[in-house]
Amino acid sequence: MKAVLSVALFALALTACVYVPTEYQAGPVHGDPKKIVERVMYEQPGSKRPEYVDVTDDYVEFGAGSKGSSRETLTGFNHSSKKDVTRLYYRTMADVKLLDRASLKGHWYIVEPRTGRGRKLADVYVENQKDAESFVDALIA
Repeated sequence: MKAVLSVALFALALTACVYVPTEYQAGPVHGDPKKIVERVMYEQPGSKRPEYVDVTDDYVEFGAGSKGSSRETLTGFNHSSKKDVTRLYYRTMADVKLLDRASLKGHWYIVEPRTGRGRKLADVYVENQKDAESFVDALIA
């Protein structure tokens, strides 16, 4: 009986977090791609949300924001800052996968920009499918 219960609990744990690939082909962008990327990055759940996002024509940079320190010098204060960030270059993204994830904690779409060799560059969590698709479109544009 314990063995059956253990197998049942294991099966339940496996189904508690399911990633399902979504068939989506990038389409035209409706709106400013930079604003879409920035908005979606900032709307991720709290544990995934970056403190800092910079969207340029060449890349998206996001991460823990700036960590600064300052010290007094003879001419005043000297301030230096360091960012713990990830930078995604558009030219490196050959593909963007869209996954549908249902778990006990909620339902999310995960956007995974990938290189030409299939290496995952990041995970971006999006709450609804329309925003996830708009984000894919904006990254590919």
